Amino acid sequence: MKIEAVRAFLLTQETGSISAAARKMNKPRVLISNWIASLEDEWGVSLLDRTGYTPHLTDAGKSLLPTCQSLLTTSDLLERKAHSMQHNEEQSFTFGVDQALKKDFLMPLLEELAKQFPTLNLTMQTGFDDELLSNIEDQSLDMALITSGQVPIDRFASHQTGHCDFVAVCHSDYPLAEYEQLEVSDLFCHRQIGSQIHDQTRFQSDRLSDNFWQVSDYSVAVELVKKGLGWTYCPKHSVLEDIRSGLLVILNHPQAVYRWPVGIFWRSGRQPGTVMQSMIKMISDTFQSD
Repeated sequence: MKIEAVRAFLLTQETGSISAAARKMNKPRVLISNWIASLEDEWGVSLLDRTGYTPHLTDAGKSLLPTCQSLLTTSDLLERKAHSMQHNEEQSFTFGVDQALKKDFLMPLLEELAKQFPTLNLTMQTGFDDELLSNIEDQSLDMALITSGQVPIDRFASHQTGHCDFVAVCHSDYPLAEYEQLEVSDLFCHRQIGSQIHDQTRFQSDRLSDNFWQVSDYSVAVELVKKGLGWTYCPKHSVLEDIRSGLLVILNHPQAVYRWPVGIFWRSGRQPGTVMQSMIKMISDTFQSD
């Protein structure tokens, strides 16, 4: 049985004629007809009724059609997988994205990955920068896109792509909103709502208040701030509309607005494969165009 003969049978059914199938396959019409006839001889059934102007599926053809479609799909998958192995492409890839970053770049990235590497097994996760770096070190992640303000560069290879702005905000009715100029000591008595940090050393250094709530992610922290329950540091893009509407205000402190670089990180000493190289390029192009 030739896979191309199965393909010819399916294309004849799809296009409605042997001639149209021959044009699609760029083969002589007689060859397509002979291929289908060879299947009929091999399987001992008639697949097409050729008595009319156009061929129609017989009952046997209708019954075997789904199995033929499945066989062709499996064959195509096998060829693509063998091709990816031949070109040393990664067969699976794990990718992390910093929770602080906007995710609007992800869908175009995944669509392009599906086109370029149709047999790739992909795993994605989101997390905080230190958590993702830890996962790269223990090899549960191949690569991560993170805000890279405090990265031990001796343990990671990287490619800088852009930046992410952070702001310290509170509700417009919260007492800190009334200060014309805040000192760090002024924050000590007001509840700080922080997002969960994997590294406890980082946790202690980022804590500026004696009254501290730690929550699971930035969105929860922002919602609590909107309720007037404290203040928080968060990505600027996540609260920009609330700042513009006047619901939230940026604290009057010199360090209330800061910018962290964003970079792609992987284990030091690892040579990026075809998939990783393609992802680095696509992500870099996306951030440079913003």
